[in-house]
Amino acid sequence: MQDKDIYELIHSKNQDGLSRLLDQYGSLISYIVRNTGITNPEDLSECISDILFAVWKRIKKFDLTKSSFKTWVVMLTRGCSIDYLRKNKKRISTVSIDQVPEISEESAELNKMLEPNLIQLLQELPPPDNEIFYHRFILGEAVTEIANILDLTNDAIYKRINRGKTKLRELMEREGIEYV
Repeated sequence: MQDKDIYELIHSKNQDGLSRLLDQYGSLISYIVRNTGITNPEDLSECISDILFAVWKRIKKFDLTKSSFKTWVVMLTRGCSIDYLRKNKKRISTVSIDQVPEISEESAELNKMLEPNLIQLLQELPPPDNEIFYHRFILGEAVTEIANILDLTNDAIYKRINRGKTKLRELMEREGIEYV
């Protein structure tokens, strides 16, 4: 099923759209949630339910001109996962340091910026910047891989990341969000 069809089902408040969304992107959503540190099966399931509810609630805010549906779902997933961790950090079991993926300076800086409202701001980055941020900071892909996928040079990817961070800071200022 095409993303457009899934979007239209959810937008028209047909619950079958959420089932189709899980069929299409369930493993990707689970992967992202696990990478934020939620490993307990109960917490994982509850977080995914929160994500589906957020998709259901915010579907009218999706703008196809700003990002692909998949990118929007990924950004929403990342934001909801981080929110879930913050709300439940006392209850969530401790994770061994060996289980936590290595975080680069760039992704650590982006994670500081990824407050719930900022996930929506990432959609406002123009293509291919939003795709670069998705591949680099959500999927954790190397710059070389992204360059091959998007048919750009490594230097172009680095420049777009730097410009994208600047654009995000400007968007944050516009929205009154403090950058740490």
